[in-house]
Amino acid sequence: MGLFGGRWVVMRTEGGSRADQIDRLYALFKSEGLKTKITEEGALRRIHVKKKDTDRAKELMDAFDQES
Repeated sequence: MGLFGGRWVVMRTEGGSRADQIDRLYALFKSEGLKTKITEEGALRRIHVKKKDTDRAKELMDAFDQES
């Protein structure tokens, strides 16, 4: 199930000029206490969270997207 096995879920993938949003989400997730990892594949960046934190990460992403 990917690089980190079944414990991690990809929450968002960005590339190009929007890749900086992954860094901003990373900071937000970390400030809220979520376990987070970033992977890169070429120009694409992905942010992963633990499966148990998926619901909270979705809530935070919705608030993040409304601010943007």
